[in-house]
Parts: sequence; C-alpha cells; structure tokens
Amino acid sequence: MSKNDKKNPALHLVGGALSGMTACVMLQPLDLIKTRLQQQRQDQLAFLKEAKSKGLSVSPQKSNIYSTVKDIVSNNGYSGLWRGTVPTIMRNVPGSALYFFALSEVRMILANTRSTWQPLLNKAGIDGKITAEHQRWENLVSGSTARGAVGYIMMPITVVKVRYESNFYNYTSLNQAFTSIIKTDGIRGLFAGYGATFIRDAPFAGIYLFFYEGCKTWAHEYSISNQLPVANAVINMGSGVVAGMAATCTTQPFDMLKTRMQLKPIMYKNLIQSARKVYLEEGFMGFFDGISVRLIRKPLNSAISWTIYEEVVRWYDRKDQLMKDPL
Repeated sequence: MSKNDKKNPALHLVGGALSGMTACVMLQPLDLIKTRLQQQRQDQLAFLKEAKSKGLSVSPQKSNIYSTVKDIVSNNGYSGLWRGTVPTIMRNVPGSALYFFALSEVRMILANTRSTWQPLLNKAGIDGKITAEHQRWENLVSGSTARGAVGYIMMPITVVKVRYESNFYNYTSLNQAFTSIIKTDGIRGLFAGYGATFIRDAPFAGIYLFFYEGCKTWAHEYSISNQLPVANAVINMGSGVVAGMAATCTTQPFDMLKTRMQLKPIMYKNLIQSARKVYLEEGFMGFFDGISVRLIRKPLNSAISWTIYEEVVRWYDRKDQLMKDPL
C-alpha cells in the first residue's frame, strides 16, 4: 500500500466511477442479451411443461445470441440494445467507485494488522515475511469483502435494473419498475436474490483479484527478464481478461440463479429451492444458462474497469511526482 493510496482515498472513488461509466455504456448490450437469454430459457420450459400437461407435442425453441439480438432490434430498434443503460449507470458508477474505495480500505486494514496474524503463519511453519503468495491471498479476502459489502448497498438498483431489462414485465420507466416491486413484494423485493448475488460477486471479486494480480506480476517479470517493451495498459487488459474468464466460469451458476430469483421471486423463492428446481427441470447444464454472453461481457467489463482505474491512478501519481519534483 503506497502512501498515495493512504492520502488520497478520493482518487479511488474517481477512478472507479470513470471506469464503471465506460464499461457499462460499452457493454450494456451484452448485459441485456444475457438477461433475456436466461429469461427465455425459463419461459420456454414453462411453456413446454404446460403443453405436455395438455397432451400437446411441441418442439422446443432454442434461443441463442443471434435470435435474441434480432428480436430486440426488430421490436425496439438498435437503440433497444441499450435498454437498461440508465439503471446500469446508476448501479455501476457509484458501485465501481465504492468498490475500489472499499478495496483500498480493506487492503490497508489487512496491511496494518499483519502483526496480529503473522504469528499464525510462523506457527504453521511459514516464513513470517509477507510473500507474493500471501499478498495474493490478501487480495482474495479484500476483493470478496469489498464486493459483498458494496453489492448489498447497490442491491435495490440491481433488482430494478434486471426487471427493467426483462421483457417479462414490459416496464415503461424505472419509477414504474420500482413502484411495482414495492407494491408486489415490499421492501424485501428490492433485495431479492441477494444470497445468490453475494455468493456470485464476493467469490468473483476475490478470485478475479487473485488471478489479476498474479498474472500482472508474472507478465511484468516476464517482459523485464526478456526485455520486451510491453505497455502497462496491455498487461493490465490481458491480465483482466484471463482473470475474468476464470472468475466467470466459477460463479456462473449463482449468476443464473440470481437472475431467476429477481425476475420471478414467486417461483424462485430462495437459493436452495431455486437450485433444486433448476436441477430437476433443466439438469446440471441449466446452471450455465447464459454463460456464453457472460464469458464475453464479464472479462471485458473487468478488464476495461481495472485498466482505466489503474491508468487514472498512474496518471495521478505522475502528476503528483511532477509537482514535487518539476525538474
């Protein structure tokens, strides 16, 4: 933790907000497509079940990225691909700002309290000196803690966003979506799916940061040892994509469950019941519904966010250094 991190907490808020804004505007169509795909899969299963109960034979209709995009564009035009951008900005900009700020604070707390848990490492026969491996585990804990806390704060906006993106409700405004949720499900409805969201986001952030910092360190060392002139932004982006793919595959089942619980809380009441329902009706692969779009969106989102955030911090460091030493 650098002194700059300690003296300028607002820097993390600014860098996080800017990175969140850029990523959510660029990648909103992928977020919308993912929500629609997960919704359509469940709707088709319900339709087939009803047809079977009536003795009808109906061939299942398979949804894919192409058919989903075509349906959105034909009904709402190309601008329809950015439906839900406003609630995404409302969630991602303050959410990213708070996440990077919370992350820096948790990292600082862990760094300042190392003396209390270092003896545990010594008793386990591990050198008390903090190694790169120990720092990666600190990143795992820091990322999970920060994301879990911020996720709870931003949960109401997340629920409104998912409902608004879905064509199951056909809300015409964010206010209508918010009012409908309160009227139908009460305040509790604004936190629907938080259990699945926490189990998705907290591990995702921890796993992402674990691999991101590890890949970034390895890439820097490799480029230096082989005298390869690689830009920091390229290393950050590449590390972000690798880390994002690893974290996305690990947490996909909880993302799918979270979406189902937020779209249809009456049918998907809690995490365990929802998981059982999905497994019985769709099998194990049902938990990976929508992963193709998420594998594109999530790594790119994380890579863009972290690259911009780190460039903002680096720009500020250079500016601060020039002010201190203009010559």
